[in-house]
Amino acid sequence: MGENSSVKQSKSTRSKGRKDKTTPVANGRNDKNDTSQISVECLLFFRAVADNLSFTKAASELKIDQSWLSHKIRQFEDRLGITLFIRNTRRVELTAAGSALLEPVHRLSTMVDETRAVTQALRESMESVLRVGCLPFSFSDPQRTRLMDEFIGQNSSIRLQVTTGPTPNLIDQLRLGALDLAFVTAPFEEMGLDFLLLRENEFCFLIPKGHVLSAKKQIQENDVEGQQVIVPAPHYHPAAFALYYKPLSDAGARVESIPEFQNAATYLEDRMLPVMCTRFAADQYNNGAFVTRPVSFVPPCRKYLVKQTSRQSPSQLLMWELVAKSLELKQAA
Repeated sequence: MGENSSVKQSKSTRSKGRKDKTTPVANGRNDKNDTSQISVECLLFFRAVADNLSFTKAASELKIDQSWLSHKIRQFEDRLGITLFIRNTRRVELTAAGSALLEPVHRLSTMVDETRAVTQALRESMESVLRVGCLPFSFSDPQRTRLMDEFIGQNSSIRLQVTTGPTPNLIDQLRLGALDLAFVTAPFEEMGLDFLLLRENEFCFLIPKGHVLSAKKQIQENDVEGQQVIVPAPHYHPAAFALYYKPLSDAGARVESIPEFQNAATYLEDRMLPVMCTRFAADQYNNGAFVTRPVSFVPPCRKYLVKQTSRQSPSQLLMWELVAKSLELKQAA
């Protein structure tokens, strides 16, 4: 009897050992559906499949194997204890639970993208790179060119990385940390930004000689009624279009927007129509075949250098100080 008791005890001990080894327990309960340690990677995998409603497209977007993605999503659903997708041979659909999860995951995805951008910005700032945004038409801008050349001359160890785009895009990239500084045109959302006013450009009409408006000394509101005038496309910078060019249509002009405003001079020559642009641009375009007339009813175009208040790098501050000092000297003169 003692021997049998010993055998039973030994079996019991071994059985208990196996149970402890194969059934992990957290706080006294099985952790299969414990959501306290959800993987960010799995959430991003879920977002990719949910946005594409296709495992094939999601795997291509994520640059991973499709079978691995399907396996990870199955694991994720098992972990949550929730079915996120309805799968059949033709398509993939979100369940109600999947749809409810998608919105917060999109917010998380945005935060991950922003974190990656900030990390990249910090890495590049440590590598002595200054990332500058410029307007597409600003490469002939002598003020910007002079400032950049001065910076290069004083800081030969810092590499300049120039990105071009319209003001709204440059401001977005600045806020995401993809740019350190940007040369932009007002108006823009100023919250969270530092800015230096570089200059104000008065608007004018560049007019073919012989056009009825060429006889005017200054263009007034009543002069443009019924006249066809060439202007930039509104999608380039909607807020600027509303501020600077909408007053023309409000005054009765028939505005014609063109997608590539740097070719405005070609329109002048081919169609013999006036163009409204800044005085600086008019000086660039005018080949002697046109006359320039000031505009009385449009505010000046303001050019700024901007940066994020909360994000700084050594190379960024060097450029900022150079520009601020240049503007002070200009004012003093």
